[in-house]
Amino acid sequence: MSMTLYVIMSLNDVPDTNELNELSNKLTVPVIFSENVDLKEHSGFLPAKLNDSDSGVETYLAPLSELEEYFPTYDFSPYEEPVVVTFRWGGNMEEMIVALYSAYLLGYEKQVITFESQSGIYLTNEQVKEGAEAMVNGI
Repeated sequence: MSMTLYVIMSLNDVPDTNELNELSNKLTVPVIFSENVDLKEHSGFLPAKLNDSDSGVETYLAPLSELEEYFPTYDFSPYEEPVVVTFRWGGNMEEMIVALYSAYLLGYEKQVITFESQSGIYLTNEQVKEGAEAMVNGI
């Protein structure tokens, strides 16, 4: 069973994985991406390490206009050239943790909103972080 997490943000705020790795080190997040990837151009599996173990998550980017009908009503007007960064994983708990922490890093000190499709709710970046931390403490 695959699961999906959507991060909606402005296109010019989408970083590459080197930037995410720097932020991960600064915030002591246990996720490090294995190679430098421009998330604006990447589509598919994104390898990462979770606490030094091999992991990763499928990552895709699309304009919000292509996916907006799938989301509940929300005011997306603050986003300049809004895009959706999609994180997708199977039933693997480690991949879920990588997805949650990746979403948290994307939203750190940026204006984002995260949509969790399983429950159909929007999450703040703090809620995403809390979810990731709860999962890490559970493994």
